[in-house]
Amino acid sequence: MRMPRSILGRLTIWYACSAFVLILISTIALYRALVNNLDREDQEFTADIVDIVRGHLRDRPLDTRGLQQTIDREWSGRRYAQIFVRVLDPRGHLIAETAGMPATLSSTVFPTPVGTDQSPGPGIELALAEGGRFIAISALAGVGGTDRESGVIQVALGQAHEEALLAEYRRRLWWVLSLALLVCSIVGYGIAKRGVRPLAAITETAGHIRSSTLDRRIHTADLPTEIAWLAETFNAMLAGLEDSFARLSRFSADIAHELRTPVNNLRGEAEVALRQVRTTDEYRSIVESLLEESVRLSRMIDSLLFVARAESPETQISREALDIARELHLVREFYDALAVDAGIVLTVEAADDLVANLDRTLWQRAIGNLIENAVDHTPPGGHATVKASRDGDTLCVQVSDTGCGIPPEHVAHVFDRFHRVEPSRSTRSGRLGLGLALVKSIVALHGGSVEIASEADRGTQVTLRLPLNQPAARPYEESVVRQDDGPVISV
Repeated sequence: MRMPRSILGRLTIWYACSAFVLILISTIALYRALVNNLDREDQEFTADIVDIVRGHLRDRPLDTRGLQQTIDREWSGRRYAQIFVRVLDPRGHLIAETAGMPATLSSTVFPTPVGTDQSPGPGIELALAEGGRFIAISALAGVGGTDRESGVIQVALGQAHEEALLAEYRRRLWWVLSLALLVCSIVGYGIAKRGVRPLAAITETAGHIRSSTLDRRIHTADLPTEIAWLAETFNAMLAGLEDSFARLSRFSADIAHELRTPVNNLRGEAEVALRQVRTTDEYRSIVESLLEESVRLSRMIDSLLFVARAESPETQISREALDIARELHLVREFYDALAVDAGIVLTVEAADDLVANLDRTLWQRAIGNLIENAVDHTPPGGHATVKASRDGDTLCVQVSDTGCGIPPEHVAHVFDRFHRVEPSRSTRSGRLGLGLALVKSIVALHGGSVEIASEADRGTQVTLRLPLNQPAARPYEESVVRQDDGPVISV
């Protein structure tokens, strides 16, 4: 028999079966106790009869007529119990017996007396072929005159009344057990239904959740502890979905806004070029402008594609052992001219024996983006520094500057896509607002973390923490501009 798939059905069956089994065990125990008590009373009653007969034989050993009268008067006429008593002399001759006893119980069916003349011993059960059950015992007793010898007392107690009593008791127990099973099922269903009521509330809440109602939450105040954990997990999932949907909506709006400008520029310049016939130089200038906007648009699309791929859990990268000091000096040489034009001093500090398993292309791209940010936001005469050190099994790289810093309200959002602290300046400089988002994605691909600290008018420090010894993986395919044995041009 397969259990039902419904939790309510399973709980009902378990509750009902558990309660019914307890009642059944208790009922069986009570029934066995009743049977044992009746057996003990029968044993004690037959032993009392033996003691009475022994007393008569001891006090009046020659009064066989009185013994017969005692047997007939005391036990032959009982209403609820059929009792037979027989007394035999040492040679097996009959002294006295209950009327009609030979036709029902002969002397040979009784057990042989055991023990002494003080204890009759336990009785045995007799089942007659003609029907009827008896408890029979045999006991030794002194008979005769002055020269007393051991005779035998045979006593049989009928079980018909007790069997009828037990049969009626069993019949009532079946009714009680049937009613108990019904009651246990009803009560178990009520308990189970009350127990799964919080699940029904969670299901109802989940059924009303749509993309437009992700702000709904399950109230956990009155829930049981186990269900409250489930509800809190569900609420956390909803919070994550709500945040993801909000970020996706903002991202979609940002993409539309960012793509609209270069597309409108392309369209506008093409329309202007087609309004009238122009000289070759004018057409060349327009085509160059179109190419510049196309490159900017292509860079934006490539960056967005990279960030989207980087967020996939299946994305892996191609690692190689890199001399961190050498790589940082290559990047510094590439950006040194940019720093000189901006009036910035760019320095690199790294130990010569620092080696890490990193993707060279992505690593240079992340450092290049950070250096560009540092140069772009540091006034002339300032400094930008790149430091690399070992912290246990972690590579720690710090890119710091003495620039204008980041306002506190923007620090938590600088790694968001298209977030710009100074939108007008970033637009003029051609920055896409994806630099730090790319850095965060690259560091995450390497299994590391990124932190930022900034103070207004005192500068900014970005810290990258990456594991030094990570195994190599399959290559990550990405379109980037690479120079032979040189740094990657940042996008």
